[in-house]
Amino acid sequence: IVAGYGDEAALTELAEKSDLLTYEFENVDQDALARVQKRTGVLVPQGVKLLTVTSNRINEKNFLRTHGLPTTDFAKVASPAELKVAVKELGFPAILKTVSGGYDGHGQWDINSEQDVKNMLEKWPKNLLAILEKRVDFVKEISVMVSRDNCDQVKLWPITEN
Repeated sequence: IVAGYGDEAALTELAEKSDLLTYEFENVDQDALARVQKRTGVLVPQGVKLLTVTSNRINEKNFLRTHGLPTTDFAKVASPAELKVAVKELGFPAILKTVSGGYDGHGQWDINSEQDVKNMLEKWPKNLLAILEKRVDFVKEISVMVSRDNCDQVKLWPITEN
């Protein structure tokens, strides 16, 4: 089945052919998944609530901070005027990202100078809801994978460098 992440007909077809559905990508349409789960009764072991956190960069950062984990400084940006304010608060360098839907550089813009701000304001995408993040100078990126089975046994997979 090849379809978009929000294609309910395709998701329903997959659910009807499966014992359970899992996801590994935060861009799955949580509303579509919840409706299909309710309609078909398919098991979604991860639940849908997790997507509410991971599919929205602002929710994700607030969740991490609420649980005592550090994040880079950030600001919600829903308009060109808010971008100007956020840049004044956070400074350069920064990166503007879509709140949802972007991945691996898609839906992201480097904001390293006043000229970058000017360029962004001139080509502001319609209905953009974004987050401006202070750029972090990091040495490497790692992934931590954790799984839990139906008996609530948790397994931590080896940490990998991306």
